[in-house]
Amino acid sequence: MSIELFLTQKAGIPEPLLGIVLGQLINELNDVSCSTATYDPSSIRTKVLYLIYITIFNFAAIYIYAACWALVSERLARRYRKAYFRSLIRQEAAFHDTLPSGQVISRLVSDIETVQSGTSEKVGIYIATLSYFVTAYVVAFIKVPIVAAILIAIVPCFFAMALLGGHFTSRYGNRVGKHVDRATSIASSSLSHLRIVHAFNAHRRLEELFSSSLFSARRDAVKKAGVHAAQMGFLFFIVYSSNALAYWKGAHLIANYIDGLGSGVSLGAVYTVIFILIDASFILSQVAPYMHVFSAAASASERLLEVIKRDSNIDGTSGAGDDSADLSNVDISFEDVHFTYPARPSNTVLQGVNCVIPPKKHTAFVGPSGGGKSTIVALLERFYDPSSGNILLGTQEIQKVNVASLRGQMGFVQQESQLLDRSILENIAYGLVGSTAHEDLAEAVLDMSLAGIVEKIQSGSPEAEVLANSDAKIVEIVNRAKDAAEKANALAFIEAQPFGIATSVGTAGGQLSGGQRQRIALATALIREPKLLVLDEATAALDSVSERLIHEALLKVSGTTTIVSIAHRMATVRDADQIIVIEKGRVAEYGSPQELLERGGRYAAMIGQQKIDQGDIPHLMPTSINPVELSESQDQPPVTSEKASVQGNEKTDSTVTQTPVQDEGPSGSKTLTMKICFSFIRPNLLLIVLGLGMSVIIGASYSSNAVLFGNTLGALNPCKGSASIRHSGGFFGLMFFIVGVVELFANIIGGCAYGLAADQTLYRIRVASFRSLLGQTITWHGTDGRSPGALISYLTGDAAAISGLTGTTIGLLLATTVNLFAGVIISFIVAWKISIVLVPTIPVLLAAGVMKLRVQSQFAERHKKAFSRVTELTVEALGNLRFVAGFSLEKQLYQEFIYSIQGPYKKTMRNIAWGNFWLATAFSVSNLISALAYWWGSKQIASGLYSQTQFFIVLPALLFSTQSCGQMLALAPDLSKAGKAASRIVDLVNTDSAAKEFGSDSHKQAIPSGEKSEVDIEASSDPTSPRASSTAVGAELRAVQFSYPTAPDVSVLKGLDITFTPGGFYALVGPSGSGKSTIFSMLERFYYPSTGSIFIDGLDITQILSTSFRDDIALVPQESVLFEGSVRFNIALGARPGHSPSQSEVEEACKLAQIHDVITELEDGYETICTHGGKQFSGGQRQRLAIARAFIRQPRLLLLDESTSALDGDSERKIQDALAGFMGRTTIIAIAHRLRTIYRADQIFLIDGGRCVARGTHAQLIERSEVYRESVVHQSLDV
Repeated sequence: MSIELFLTQKAGIPEPLLGIVLGQLINELNDVSCSTATYDPSSIRTKVLYLIYITIFNFAAIYIYAACWALVSERLARRYRKAYFRSLIRQEAAFHDTLPSGQVISRLVSDIETVQSGTSEKVGIYIATLSYFVTAYVVAFIKVPIVAAILIAIVPCFFAMALLGGHFTSRYGNRVGKHVDRATSIASSSLSHLRIVHAFNAHRRLEELFSSSLFSARRDAVKKAGVHAAQMGFLFFIVYSSNALAYWKGAHLIANYIDGLGSGVSLGAVYTVIFILIDASFILSQVAPYMHVFSAAASASERLLEVIKRDSNIDGTSGAGDDSADLSNVDISFEDVHFTYPARPSNTVLQGVNCVIPPKKHTAFVGPSGGGKSTIVALLERFYDPSSGNILLGTQEIQKVNVASLRGQMGFVQQESQLLDRSILENIAYGLVGSTAHEDLAEAVLDMSLAGIVEKIQSGSPEAEVLANSDAKIVEIVNRAKDAAEKANALAFIEAQPFGIATSVGTAGGQLSGGQRQRIALATALIREPKLLVLDEATAALDSVSERLIHEALLKVSGTTTIVSIAHRMATVRDADQIIVIEKGRVAEYGSPQELLERGGRYAAMIGQQKIDQGDIPHLMPTSINPVELSESQDQPPVTSEKASVQGNEKTDSTVTQTPVQDEGPSGSKTLTMKICFSFIRPNLLLIVLGLGMSVIIGASYSSNAVLFGNTLGALNPCKGSASIRHSGGFFGLMFFIVGVVELFANIIGGCAYGLAADQTLYRIRVASFRSLLGQTITWHGTDGRSPGALISYLTGDAAAISGLTGTTIGLLLATTVNLFAGVIISFIVAWKISIVLVPTIPVLLAAGVMKLRVQSQFAERHKKAFSRVTELTVEALGNLRFVAGFSLEKQLYQEFIYSIQGPYKKTMRNIAWGNFWLATAFSVSNLISALAYWWGSKQIASGLYSQTQFFIVLPALLFSTQSCGQMLALAPDLSKAGKAASRIVDLVNTDSAAKEFGSDSHKQAIPSGEKSEVDIEASSDPTSPRASSTAVGAELRAVQFSYPTAPDVSVLKGLDITFTPGGFYALVGPSGSGKSTIFSMLERFYYPSTGSIFIDGLDITQILSTSFRDDIALVPQESVLFEGSVRFNIALGARPGHSPSQSEVEEACKLAQIHDVITELEDGYETICTHGGKQFSGGQRQRLAIARAFIRQPRLLLLDESTSALDGDSERKIQDALAGFMGRTTIIAIAHRLRTIYRADQIFLIDGGRCVARGTHAQLIERSEVYRESVVHQSLDV
């Protein structure tokens, strides 16, 4: 650090020395101008050499200190990243519950970048500038004290301008950022849940919400542009006014000296003072905002250190606590346990729970959703600690047991299964990490050897061959993973995957169906061979056959393992040794199933609610009787996940970085691109023309400055006489002042015009892009890496890049172009022999600037790409925090994190060394060219070809022109980026989504001419009534064949024929992954069938573009999702397009969905804001909100995809009663694994292998289908 500080301090000295030498050269040229006899080439040559020596020293100092500070900042950022990530994954769940959405990623990305920025070469530049400033004033007061004293007044002006401008720019920028962040959040939520958007034709409502958030930002955006314009205007005004004052006073001092009225002051001395003081003050004002950067870095560091230094209250990586506790043979006792979630302090979840979980027995917790069951197991896993009361393991308090040791003896399956974006093998093998039973295998998992095995298999190597060449421990891990998968009834579908057990599960397991994810999660717990197995609705997404097989596997381990389960489906816990009923945070009753039934209490009531009415079942035939199927044979191969191509899109979070869409090459023609871009710009054409006019004035003023400078130096030559010098000083001082005034107003007017035009254009582009994104098909969104996170770039980066073409970017481009041509033309007109030597040096300056920009640009891009994996890993770890903590994966993920930053760090070191070479060159090469100019110019003046005035016009004119080229090159990346962004935006807004849907030949002939886009079609829906018709609609799938676009070789539906007559209640049942949810996708026309037809209300929806048929349909998806917005907004989103439901309508829908009381108990009631995904609600509560959203639509066709899987029996029964009110006027189609919810259906369709293998009423299927009968037997509650 001492070397950097020393060199940085010395780096400020060369510039004042350059000013002294330049002043001496001016005096030499003055003498030559007065008399060529005084020309001494050796003296000028010596001073030119001084320039070269000083420049070389300056280059070395800049290179070394910039590189050193860059290295310091990079190393510091690396340490912060490691420490912050490590601390994050160690923190308890309560800490993460209270964090605002997106704060962690903001800290990891934004705050660490802020710290890096505040400790980078900016520190060196700031210290060097301070050194330059101090040295400059020392030199100035030595040379011309009076001028130095006058010019010191410009320092506070520069600082005031910089600091006030920075303050207000930051203030308005923050306000704009908040509004834009809100809009971006809305966009992210909408794109993540696109199926719901399409199903409810909610495009317009979401677009209005998005545009209103952006519109709120416009006033502050205009203020920000105005402040920036005023800042630039006053900057130039101060510089030109300072020049005017200094030359006026300098002229008087020179004249007084000629008249013998003062001490000796030369023109060179005056120039030296003006040059170094204005330059030093200007540069200091430019780095003054660095104070804000340093302050921001300090604040960011404090925020990061607050987490880094925080001791976790429940640390799974700590060695503290008793690690000898054994869960095999101890009772687990809850003694008067109370608990309140930190995020909801006013809501007490557990209110004095007392219960005992005996060892090696199966204890089941049942009761209403939201009663506190999942909270109990969260306390058992020590994700939280009780607010009061004790949990005892035998006689030992659970808080005194080592956390890692405790979790190492447990296996945990959550209600919403969490998987990491790895292979199936790795996800299952993670169960071995931290396991006290398999410590020898855990290290083999931690060293990332499995990733190498997976990579080889996915590259095409046979699994057997790969394992034959692998370590024995790896082979054992693979075998154990397969055994666990078989116990979880997952091995069959795993082996059917493209790469078997090496197949990747995708983000959040999105390449698998819900049931498949649940079985993988169960296998992860079983491979652990835990002493305590915790199952939170572990089979809720499974069909009855899979559930029965898993149930049998659990029975085998129940004698040696303590099992704690949570279930709403009573059939899954009928063999439990103990049932504990939890209601409103208390134990309502407990005992064996038989005891509780005999007691006739709450448990017996729940059994009664779920018991299939035996009066509706003629008889239960033995399962050995051969089934007589009503349709195709059941002997069909299993179908891979029906969500393989869509759930990845549905589940992807917006803070995760995916394959960026902007990498796609533009496909639109240049003419079309310009035409559409002009349509965005046209409403602001007058503002842009006004701004362009101001840019021409600004560009011309640069060249006029060169003319003024040359004439001023020529006029102040002592040979002219004192009277002439005084007059010239006043005249040219006034000219500089006038140019400053012109610059002031031109910058303010042009900046405001550009700012207003850019803001309005940006608004239009973002809204149009968002509208187009929502209007694209599900197929479009599911291909080419179009994840929500990647698509957000259309609304942020791409839109901003295009709007820049109407803002300061285009203004600066025109100004620099005018300056470039004017400067070159003036220099050749004034002194072409001097110009012809200096012009060839322009490419040298440009080359240095180009290389600097290129290296910096490449570095920034590589840095961003290199660390994107770091962000992804963090998002994944925190999104699956309970999975990570429950299976003690902190060390595994930390090792992956370290590995992910090693490569980028090494590349960064190389880029720093090379990039700072060109940085130092760019700062130094202009001085070498100045040395050449003075040497050659002095020769021309001495020869009498040109005057001193002509030389000093040509030199700054060419230097300013060269700087203009540098500015243009600096704009090149922005212009290139804007061009590519424009092509992408044009491709997007010009895409006919509906036409894309009709891409196959089978539908081309049916495209109606002049059809509107999907969003426009939605607007044409009848808004006059909340209900277009009171009659139910029928639906039919006729010979439907379908494969997902991402897996065209895998047939999901195979010639399916199903008819749903109007007003009926129909059910789809069958194994998970058989194609049931895909049928709903067909009815909603999320996809078009490969072949076949789909009819809604007699209309073949595969032959039309209109989406108005969706107005009659309401969908309740399998995984309920909520948008960021109020509860009322989320419910009202389900209303028919054009209808704004009243508060009473919203409340009535919520009452029917059994969620009204829960909402009214919230502090803000219906105005409660739902966080991303609605995670502050329980799974059952989210499901009921989704049902209310469907009810408010008063649909003619209601699609229920496992709509009550997370509900308790009582809530389920009440919703079934509410559905009964829709019977007759609404066609209801339900997918369910709970036969209790659908056994009264008019017709039940058994779907297996993409075919309907049986159909009929419940009673008919009992007689005719063995598969269905087995499900009934398994779920039968005749106890």
